[in-house]
Amino acid sequence: MIAALMTKKEWITNNVRRKNLGAHVLGVTAFAGGHIAVHWLMPSGQVVQDNWDMHGLEFPSLTVELPEMAWDEREIHDVFGYRPQGHPDLRALVRNPRWPDEFYPMAGLNAPQKPPWREVAPNNPEQTVEGEGVTIMKVGPTHAGIIESGHFVFSIIGENILHLDLHLFQNHRGVEGQLQGRLIGSVAPLISRICGADTVSHQTNLAMAVEEMAGYQVPDEIKWQRILLLESERILSHLNDLAQIPAGVGFSVANQKALTMKERWQRGLTVIFGHRLLFDTVHPGKSLAMDTAALGALITQLQREWRPWRSLVQGHHGFQDRMKGVGMVRQSDALRFGGQGVVARASGLTFDARQLMPLYHGWHVDYASETSGDVSGRFKVRLDEVEASWRLMQGVLQRYQIHSALPFWEPPTDLIGQAATFSESPHGLNAHIVAVDRGKVIRYHVRSGTFRNWPLLSKAVAGNAVGDFPLINKSFELCYSCLDR
Repeated sequence: MIAALMTKKEWITNNVRRKNLGAHVLGVTAFAGGHIAVHWLMPSGQVVQDNWDMHGLEFPSLTVELPEMAWDEREIHDVFGYRPQGHPDLRALVRNPRWPDEFYPMAGLNAPQKPPWREVAPNNPEQTVEGEGVTIMKVGPTHAGIIESGHFVFSIIGENILHLDLHLFQNHRGVEGQLQGRLIGSVAPLISRICGADTVSHQTNLAMAVEEMAGYQVPDEIKWQRILLLESERILSHLNDLAQIPAGVGFSVANQKALTMKERWQRGLTVIFGHRLLFDTVHPGKSLAMDTAALGALITQLQREWRPWRSLVQGHHGFQDRMKGVGMVRQSDALRFGGQGVVARASGLTFDARQLMPLYHGWHVDYASETSGDVSGRFKVRLDEVEASWRLMQGVLQRYQIHSALPFWEPPTDLIGQAATFSESPHGLNAHIVAVDRGKVIRYHVRSGTFRNWPLLSKAVAGNAVGDFPLINKSFELCYSCLDR
């Protein structure tokens, strides 16, 4: 990782230049003591870092030039108290009116652990459209079913959506604060449970960070296991999403058949890897006992069920027509707002972090991409990615061998260093920024693919009918838990 100190003038121009060169933001990370670091993943796969050291509690905002950083800077303001000068919308993102004015939980060791919460309503100011005939419709934060909390404020006229104001971060757990001061060797269970949908991606980022700081060379057998786990997670997530999209239009047969495949896949993973959600399956320098023959048989079984199901959904003209032109994400918006994963690749962008992950070097991956930018495009990308992941897994299984005597390795207890690691989760580019001193976590920042895509959902919904929202939302199928970290 290359670090370069910035002057005030260079802070904006250098970050804009990196974006224009095709780089992707890994994270905008604040540190106690007035330090901001922006980590970029360059098209070469190199990670570069731009730094800003504050004199006081203010730093120049990048949001006007780089809108994808709007939420990063708002979050920093909420939990550190650092103010991004020139930010166009500095409403609270994480904090709410119950928080005391001077309570910034990440600002340092002196932040109170049990602040005196205010006895007021927790709702933050809303951004709505005003005018004759405009109605405000609110959904959540409590929803039917078992999904996480999210508050949606719609400005509508008739059945047409003019604007969607997102109020997420409803169940802030303080994960990053809990990680500070812990021994790096003890954080794996918490990292594993940041999110049930992207857990393998989070675990892999932690393992790579520890291994990078320790200078550990990962054996091929462990790399192959991680590919199998990452692709298993991708298929599990996509099968769920492919089931939910037909549910959004009442196509019950397709929904139930896809849920059956998803459950069969998940039960198989439970037997092979030991957990339905794949928690606690990736550890620094360690392999996992697994039945490769059973995994190969599971893939073959699911492929048999998959082919007629894909023919069903692709041959149903009513279903296909319902998805077309709904929930459009323009390629220019996906680029400006840093869209990732399926959302970006369905809008004509081709980036997939696996292209730059050393873990995948030497393996052929078929990268899916569509240009329509609508629900149909996101559905089609997932279809193609499920099949591509199965092909990749079958290729790995053909080469896979575990030697009986893998060298035993434990990370050093006095680890010192900083790492910025990344992986392609089911929701897109997932990055962890980790700083450790003498084995203790100084800073652990997580920026998930979901974090990058929620603002695009608001863009995609505008101009559609209220009845389109469930379909559009399911085609994004974003994670609340990655925000509530």
